[in-house]
Amino acid sequence: MAIKKPPQNGTTNGDAAIRLIDRLRSEIFSWKSGIAVCTGLILTLILSPQILHVAPPEYKVGAIITKDIQADRGFLVIDRAATEQKRAAAVDNTRYIYDYDSEMPAKIGIALSKAFLATEEYIKGNPGTPDTEKASTEKAKKAFEDISEIPLTDGEFAALAARGFPIDLCNNIVRLVYYTYGTGLIVNRDVLDLHRDKGITIREIRNQVERDLNDLSSILDAGKIQGLIRKNAQTLFKNKRPDGIILSLAQKAVRPNLTFAKNTTEKRKQTVSDEVKPALYEVQKNEMIIREGEKITPEDLDKLDAFYKGQEGSRFVTVSLFSGIFLTIVLLSVIFYRMSSSRFRSSRTVLTDILFMGIVIILQVVLVKVGIFICDSVGLSYTLLPASVCIYAIPFTMGTMLVAILIGRNEGLIFSVFSSLMVAFLFEDKSPIFLISLVGSAVAAHYIIRCERRSAFLKIGLVVGIVNMGAILCLSLLSGNLFTIETLIRLVMGILGGALSGFIVSGLVPLFESLFGYTTDIKLLELANLNQPIFQELLMVAPGTYHHSVIVASLVEAAAEEIGANAMLAKVSAYYHDVGKMKKPLYFIENQPNWKNRHDDLSPQMSSLVIISHVKDGCELAREHNLGKAITDIIRQHHGTGLVSYFHEKAKKECKISGQSILEGDFRYPGPKPQKKEAGLVLLGDIIEASSRTLTNPTPARIKNLVNNRIQQVVEEGQLDDSDLTFRDLRKIGETFTRILTGIFHRRIEYQQPSSK
Repeated sequence: MAIKKPPQNGTTNGDAAIRLIDRLRSEIFSWKSGIAVCTGLILTLILSPQILHVAPPEYKVGAIITKDIQADRGFLVIDRAATEQKRAAAVDNTRYIYDYDSEMPAKIGIALSKAFLATEEYIKGNPGTPDTEKASTEKAKKAFEDISEIPLTDGEFAALAARGFPIDLCNNIVRLVYYTYGTGLIVNRDVLDLHRDKGITIREIRNQVERDLNDLSSILDAGKIQGLIRKNAQTLFKNKRPDGIILSLAQKAVRPNLTFAKNTTEKRKQTVSDEVKPALYEVQKNEMIIREGEKITPEDLDKLDAFYKGQEGSRFVTVSLFSGIFLTIVLLSVIFYRMSSSRFRSSRTVLTDILFMGIVIILQVVLVKVGIFICDSVGLSYTLLPASVCIYAIPFTMGTMLVAILIGRNEGLIFSVFSSLMVAFLFEDKSPIFLISLVGSAVAAHYIIRCERRSAFLKIGLVVGIVNMGAILCLSLLSGNLFTIETLIRLVMGILGGALSGFIVSGLVPLFESLFGYTTDIKLLELANLNQPIFQELLMVAPGTYHHSVIVASLVEAAAEEIGANAMLAKVSAYYHDVGKMKKPLYFIENQPNWKNRHDDLSPQMSSLVIISHVKDGCELAREHNLGKAITDIIRQHHGTGLVSYFHEKAKKECKISGQSILEGDFRYPGPKPQKKEAGLVLLGDIIEASSRTLTNPTPARIKNLVNNRIQQVVEEGQLDDSDLTFRDLRKIGETFTRILTGIFHRRIEYQQPSSK
């Protein structure tokens, strides 16, 4: 697993999500979107140079036509009157929707029970006095009405109060309410006459289930429910004369459980209307649409709109517009995918990559268009080389090779899909070209990593050419044209296209390296030459630092190979990680004469400032000597935010004597922490190599213990949190460092002095 530390200062996952959302929102309206849109527009102009935007004539109802217009083809026209009739009929047949609340009796029963119990308790707890009795009664009556939602007259409340709001009375009222609801559905007004012919749709409020009801005889009008309640009371209470208060409260408690859903019904009607297919009639070929001098009627206008809308040369939305929108969307998708995978990269690096990819895709499309032009010219001059054969010699994989070697393999694979789509738009037969371009580009992106010589581009180009031949053979086999002279020529053109890609890339890589500050393995090989002027200057000015850097380079190179990191980048970065010490070499222990330490005359704070400044000085020297951004970043990160512990401790001792306070930040490197495996390796190699010099008796056991302790210390300080190094990587790094340092500090046999004769 990767080394991670828990969130600090109370940071939660919710906070992180909010920050991510804010970042995405800002990215959408930033320069990334600007580059994407500009690139899309440029590609639109390249892919569709002839903008087909011939607008049709504008006609209005009542205008006089100036010429005869005759149909040159048959087409269909919408019959507006017939369509409206169909829609009106469909809407008229739509059932009205009523919401049914099956839980209405239960709600009424619960409310009545609560009202009876609450009022009974209130009266018992507040007997009142003659002076306060009226106010107490009004308050109790209002509480009963609020809970039960049933208005009471003073007489009704007095009757209930006289009985003490018995629960038996409440139960009888609830039984009568339940019995009444069981008789049938209840509405506010009679719906029998309104919907008797087509019925209604009943929608259960609880689960939104709908059912159609054709027989409306069971529906009751709430305004005529009084007689039904009296009849139900006689049946329910076995022909005994029902209590008047029961009848009165039951009548007031019963309310409609079926209500008209007006909004839902209107939406249903609109949906039904929208789903009606328009009625069409045909205008036949050579039929006169309208004659010269006639006024344009609404029917004529419908015919003219349908006539011009179907013409090939009068499309309102052009091919260019569609392609521009598509290109912009796809490019934005690629950019935001890159954003999600750029966790450890600065905004400046992302901008550089996006700008570079935009330039390369434009360059790729332009190159293909030039290739098409050349193929067309060759096809006109030579019968044996038609354009359909020559196009396979176009270097389709050039852009992907550039992106893969200068940015990375994953970015190259993403770019290969995008560029293949763009290139395919330039051809009528898109599928074969897309396949050839995609397969060749994917192979190129996979194999072009770790190119350490210029000739490697040509070798990879030949590999791509062989892959092109395989794809061409498959396409020829599917088309049944395998054993033809044309297929043989296509195979030759396919391998030529791959070779051309490698040749062009070998010339463009140095140019883009210089323009965008990229660092390839080829450049790293050049910088790895110890005869470089900056390294020779380091040898002369700071020989101790030179020796230290060479040993660190040996350590990190071997460790990088063990963990699968870029060994060349790690090695070269280790060579140059301390070049900043050249500006003040005598302030560093490895370059100091044994008899003089310049820090003896400085305060701990000043000494720390001098030591820390070598990182900034190193970055400046790296830029002056064009070492590349990758090496410059590692120089900046190779101490992370570590503490200059020696001078920090010295300052603390002095402060104890003087009573002053110090700031730990004055003794820490500014960072950032290592952002890549290679930077983490250089940090570890630098610390461990320097620490190994303090061993008085460097036995293998002591060396191993030293290496493990230093790695553990760095991990605990959190310096490797952003480097993507895992615990497995650290174990392999420790073993490699121990092995190499043991070899460096191996014992030697003391040579005997020659005896004098």
